[in-house]
Amino acid sequence: MLQRMKWIAFCTVLAFGVVGTVGSSWALLSSPEEDAQARPIAMVVEGNHPQADPRVRAFVDAYGPLIDSVTYGDDDVVFALGSRPIHFRDGRMLGEGRLDLVRDCDPIFYDYSLDPLTEPLPLSTDESPVYCTDVLESLWGRTEAQIRLHGRSTTFLDHRMFLNDFVIEALAAVEGDILEAAADDVSVATWIDELGITYSFIDRGIAGSSTRSHHSWGMALDLVPNSYGGRHVYWRWSRVLVGEGWHRIPLERRWSPPVAVIEIFERHGFVWGGKWSHFDDVHFEYRPEVLLYNRLIS
Repeated sequence: MLQRMKWIAFCTVLAFGVVGTVGSSWALLSSPEEDAQARPIAMVVEGNHPQADPRVRAFVDAYGPLIDSVTYGDDDVVFALGSRPIHFRDGRMLGEGRLDLVRDCDPIFYDYSLDPLTEPLPLSTDESPVYCTDVLESLWGRTEAQIRLHGRSTTFLDHRMFLNDFVIEALAAVEGDILEAAADDVSVATWIDELGITYSFIDRGIAGSSTRSHHSWGMALDLVPNSYGGRHVYWRWSRVLVGEGWHRIPLERRWSPPVAVIEIFERHGFVWGGKWSHFDDVHFEYRPEVLLYNRLIS
């Protein structure tokens, strides 16, 4: 309730053009016609001003209930977020006192296909992007004890897991839509029946990277079937098996959740690891800002 009241007040400020533009986070995942009707635009800014950057708008729309204020400068945007100010810095999202890391961090926003894949993605030139986790640490803490204060146990398709509170409502909506889809789609029903193990909160880094995984904050989940049916599922395993041609493995030789399941997750703010060039087909993580950004630039 407190977050909702803060978000209403925040939207009121934005509506008068004091801070910027805002609307319902998920309006951007609806149709363009619905988007135009649902999103009152307080101010249109063109050119290179940070306020015109679609990544800024996507971040505000995704995390608005958690943002106390937004300050726009000539070359940066500062979000009062959690325990410290977060500087936009071309999408790197760095906390106060860490701005010297701007050359060491990659932007947290990236190109993500909003359509189903029809062929393997081109190989990314960066095997291990380094994402600074200042936003996550500011909102949810750094240690396991701090992070656990912002999460709780829940169930997803009868599998228990520990997740961040901010994710649980979205995942519940995912579950409802999946169960509804399963009534008419055999592939979805079969995927549910074959779901074997789920992983959520676990403090670990992204393999081959110095970046902590979203699992470390309970913002990601791995949905592992009882069997992959002899198909490929994770790029590192595939590289061991087939060598440097792993990225050209055809989609039909890769295990994947049904397209309907992927689309449902995306509808509620989760990206799917199968749409990364370094694919991880059992992995979903809550990244509404990435989906909103790609909707804005599409």
